[in-house]
Amino acid sequence: MLDKLTGKPVHYCIQLVAMIGIAAGLPFSKIPLSIGTMLLGLNLILLWDWPKVWKNWSSNKWLWLLFAYFAVELLSVFWSENKGEAWNMIRRELTLYVMPLAIVAIPLTSFKHYKWVVLSFLSAVFITSFINVGTYFHWWGSKVYDDIRSLSLFVSHLRYAMMIILALVFCAAWWIRKFPYRWIALVLAAWFIYYTNLSQIWMGVFTLSGVVLMMFYFKVKSIRSIWIKRTFIASFSAFVLFLCIFLYIKLQPTPRKVHISPNDYGTKTVNGNLYTFDLIENMNWENGYPVHAFIADEELEKEWSESSKVDYRTGVDLKGNPIRNILWRYMTSKGLKKDSVDFQKMSKRDIRNVELGFASVEMAKGGISAQLYRMRGQLNGSENPNGKSLLEKIESLKAGVTIIKQHPLIGVGIGDLKESFASAYRSNHSKLTIENQHLTHNQFLTSWIAAGISCFIAFVSLWFIQLVSALKMNAFEWTGFLVITMLSFLIEDTLQTQTGVSFVAFFFAFFITGRKVLYPKG
Repeated sequence: MLDKLTGKPVHYCIQLVAMIGIAAGLPFSKIPLSIGTMLLGLNLILLWDWPKVWKNWSSNKWLWLLFAYFAVELLSVFWSENKGEAWNMIRRELTLYVMPLAIVAIPLTSFKHYKWVVLSFLSAVFITSFINVGTYFHWWGSKVYDDIRSLSLFVSHLRYAMMIILALVFCAAWWIRKFPYRWIALVLAAWFIYYTNLSQIWMGVFTLSGVVLMMFYFKVKSIRSIWIKRTFIASFSAFVLFLCIFLYIKLQPTPRKVHISPNDYGTKTVNGNLYTFDLIENMNWENGYPVHAFIADEELEKEWSESSKVDYRTGVDLKGNPIRNILWRYMTSKGLKKDSVDFQKMSKRDIRNVELGFASVEMAKGGISAQLYRMRGQLNGSENPNGKSLLEKIESLKAGVTIIKQHPLIGVGIGDLKESFASAYRSNHSKLTIENQHLTHNQFLTSWIAAGISCFIAFVSLWFIQLVSALKMNAFEWTGFLVITMLSFLIEDTLQTQTGVSFVAFFFAFFITGRKVLYPKG
């Protein structure tokens, strides 16, 4: 309509602006996502060229696959007992269907314009990540962090981790396609890898691993010499094997490095003060050393008071934990006794780490090292899964499998997910508290639980057929997006949050619409 009135491609320009706005808004907040989505819808209505729109829709096979999944999911409303919750769940997923419809209806036709959208996304991810890091290290502001996962200030740390890795994929594509200023792509890629390590989010590490394997696949595919290809594959396989062995060793229980016996009870410090001990059978261990053993509280209080302004008895660290307990655990992790002599072995950095709330010298190292230490603690202290993300996911997975066994064909209905999981947790005698009882943390299985085996097949087909097509087309960026998305589906219910569903819907539409422009030789 506006094109006819003005004689210019107004609707195309609006579409481009809306897509740039959504791409730039994804790492910031839900508000620009909503505005951009509404602008897409308004533009489609104002276009009012439904024959052309229908032609674009009907000729896109990926939309048909998407709506095959939607149709099965929609049918499950009829056998859901909680109809209100069923329609609420459908409403929350509408972005997954509405956004691709709007973008496919008025496709971008210029490679340059697709680049603008990607550059907008890259810029937004870099800006938000820089703000996150600067705030965390107090380059500005005075925000107190009680957990490294709070590093992401704007959106969920899990969804943001996915955006960081997709930005890394775009940087790699920038280098591979030999676009101008390739050094910028190199710098940004290094920054995003640094951020992934700093943030300690397994979603980031997990999806990054998948992207590395994808890059390896494309590299091997491009090598023509057989012997070079075989050498490359052998070298990479050896590296992966070494990494697996390293992870296996790092995740083994920490052996106890000292032996506590009844003879130790009643021993004294060099100053003549009596050490206090917990009972041997109740002893907690940190990095292989006993926490509540060899404690000279009065000596520690005197030494700590001379080194820190935080009160030893009543003070707390920046995470809100009693400073005295954190000090005991931190000194224990270094293999020190809790007395005046061994306190002298604590550096200023160690004192600051305790004030920041690091209960172990291993956690203070940060990055992947701290992630592995935390995971090792979870795997080897599995009595109580609460507060331990890995163990919570395992409990959720068990509950999901229990429901599938009970309702394998048509599922429970999309409106009865919460009630079914609550029942499954009870029947499994799960130790998870109610606030930690979530869905299965696996989007593939959640689709099965909601609407049965046919919904599961439709959902899996939607993504795996895309992946096969992208690989055949040598579509590097599209493959990267699919790898990130599908891996996230394995460990999270990605489509249960607005940011997650918007991220998936937007880039799904971006690639299925622009595949011929982005990959003309595919």
